[in-house]
Amino acid sequence: MNRSHAQGKRQREAEKARKKQDKAERLRRNREMRASGRDPDIDESASPQNLPEVSLEDVMTSGVAPRPPRSERGPTKLFVGGLNWDTNEAGLTEAFSRFGPLVEATVIVDRHTGSSRGFGFVTFEAPSAAAEAIREMDGAELDGRILKVNPADRG
Repeated sequence: MNRSHAQGKRQREAEKARKKQDKAERLRRNREMRASGRDPDIDESASPQNLPEVSLEDVMTSGVAPRPPRSERGPTKLFVGGLNWDTNEAGLTEAFSRFGPLVEATVIVDRHTGSSRGFGFVTFEAPSAAAEAIREMDGAELDGRILKVNPADRG
């Protein structure tokens, strides 16, 4: 029992030493390739002349249409900056609803004071309505202030 444990330990140590030696060899080879101007990350055996030819019949399609970019479907959220401190959600809704149905209009307020922070968000059902709102309202005046309107970041 003890003997098999020792053999197992020797095998593990030998495997570890072999892996360490393989790694050292790989690093040496990569350095040599870089020194000669070749990229070691590019497998030279996979060059175009070594790849098998692929015909159109070999390519299978999934039968599912590709998705359009996110901006072409579903609700689109816009950032609205430069709001007057007195502009509320009703005023924001009134100003932007003429471009199409809104999902929501929100004025961001300070957590402690409850007063407007000077910006908000408007979400349109249709991306085309959002695009029109950007064209018409970016640089337009609302409640005596010039607005900055652009797509909200989704980060």
